[in-house]
Amino acid sequence: MKEAVFIYGSTDLGMPEFSADLLWRAGGYKVPDQVYFFEIEDKKILFLSSLEIERAAKEANADEVVHLDLYFERAKKENISPAVLFLKERGVAKVIVPEYLRFRLGVELSKHFEVAIRNSPFYERRALKNEWEISEIEKAQTAVELALGIGTDWLKKCRVREGFIFDCEGEGRKAYAGDLRKIIDMALFSDGFLGVDTIVSPGIEAADPHAVGLGPLKAGEPIVVDIFPRSIKTLYFSDQTRTIFKGEPEDDYKKMYNVVLFAQEEAILMLKDGVDGKLIHDFVADFFEKSGYSRNLKSRPVSGFIHGLGHGVGIDIHEPPRINSYSEILKKGNIVTIEPGLYYPVSKEGIPACGIRIEDILLIEESGAKNLTKFPKKLEDVIIS
Repeated sequence: MKEAVFIYGSTDLGMPEFSADLLWRAGGYKVPDQVYFFEIEDKKILFLSSLEIERAAKEANADEVVHLDLYFERAKKENISPAVLFLKERGVAKVIVPEYLRFRLGVELSKHFEVAIRNSPFYERRALKNEWEISEIEKAQTAVELALGIGTDWLKKCRVREGFIFDCEGEGRKAYAGDLRKIIDMALFSDGFLGVDTIVSPGIEAADPHAVGLGPLKAGEPIVVDIFPRSIKTLYFSDQTRTIFKGEPEDDYKKMYNVVLFAQEEAILMLKDGVDGKLIHDFVADFFEKSGYSRNLKSRPVSGFIHGLGHGVGIDIHEPPRINSYSEILKKGNIVTIEPGLYYPVSKEGIPACGIRIEDILLIEESGAKNLTKFPKKLEDVIIS
């Protein structure tokens, strides 16, 4: 039985039906409109319009480019998709598609072929980064650290009055999360990276891990800064979180921060080729419980360590492998985050209402992991005077 792998999607930044799988398999070829991509007998084929065919022939990693316009009229007469007509002409009987394929197209394919859905990851090899991909993620990480450095320099210049942080360059007005976010995102953009909804979440707002952050910045309170920019050129991400303070934090914040930091550092030491990510995640969850930071996942508000420990990073910000409560073996060449966090929307004895998270990005190697993150994270380094 002749089989074909089939992807339908676009590969340009922010376009509908963006497919990281297609971008990866087509060698970084970027196209704003949806195109058809086939793999038949190990031959990569792009099926596209006259608008894109000549550029694809020059830029794409494809063995063949096929002119869609040559099939359009015939397909219209037969009331089928040009893709179906093409696959029939190539003698295909079975089509393998990703789980995110457009429903209508999937229904049409199923009328003419045996259809098999391949669950994520569609291409398992995408999780194993080559030297060029590692370099691109390192470039993004460098941009992250430069941008946060500019942001912390701005915070150093700010002044504290009556418990609030004031922008010394903004006519003495209160500083808000959006001010720091703007500084970071502008620095990223000037380096060729796009920061979208960069998290700058102060105090109790950070008890919701993905809250972008809106409120005023207060002295001595944790400010969770999660930066995950995408290269405008290659579309690869990096990901880093630091919890910072402007002014000396109270002891409960310090204790909570150091517990998260210790958990992260121990988890990083456990990373290596062949290790089950669940073991690392469970170690962190158990350590938090034993340290007095219990979690509640069964009733609202949820609290404590409420998310997975980490995830893969590449063309997608969240991609396999996942490091959470489900078993998944890490492999040499994976690039993953380790990002333990504690979140309490309501204060408890000895636990302030806030969120604290620390995140590094790491390359899995045979007997350990290379940390691609250089930005300081010891408590004394994240307290800004």
